[in-house]
Amino acid sequence: MPTVYTIGHSVRSIDAFLKLLNRFEINCVIDVRSVPFSQYAPQYNMFELKNTLSSNGIEYLFMGNEFGAMQTNLRLYDSDGLLNFEKVMQSEQFQTGVKRVKEKIEQGFNLVFMCMEKDPMDCHRSILVGRAFHEEKYHVLNIMENGYIQSQEKLIKRLLKHYFSKSYQTTIFDYLDLEQNQKEAELIREVYRLRNKDIGYKLEENALLQGW
Repeated sequence: MPTVYTIGHSVRSIDAFLKLLNRFEINCVIDVRSVPFSQYAPQYNMFELKNTLSSNGIEYLFMGNEFGAMQTNLRLYDSDGLLNFEKVMQSEQFQTGVKRVKEKIEQGFNLVFMCMEKDPMDCHRSILVGRAFHEEKYHVLNIMENGYIQSQEKLIKRLLKHYFSKSYQTTIFDYLDLEQNQKEAELIREVYRLRNKDIGYKLEENALLQGW
């Protein structure tokens, strides 16, 4: 099972960031920020970061167009202006990005998807991109703020605990007339949808009226 990592740069020093990459033998950083610049952590601005990584033998790829949390295609937004992660995952641009990542892995790169938020539960790198690769049977490992690893499976358990009490889970399972594995899969899809609503980018009303 191929492995991919995710990480949030937060405001950690660039030296601490590089140490984490070295610890996990990562040699390719895929930037999934729609806007690859940070006012509070300028060391992660695209050009500075690319130069730093290059001088340390690490490749940098910007894939914010394919995997970013903001998309220019209005069809990927719901009627209320919320970016629908499931629509994004099914889009041609996203799937082109997935293909490109798979090619990098086949070339021998050990890669990490990078965004800003320190907790993967609060970031589309895991709720959108990590989910997509997990569903493609990749081993998705989220690097936490403290340097420890949280697998996508454990992240899903956090989501379940966050959104559903044990009694409510039982209610859902009783309601769904499906086999147990199908019930679990539907519940997982539901918590991803709920998290999408909580963290997803939302267009302003005037942007919708103007067609953007």
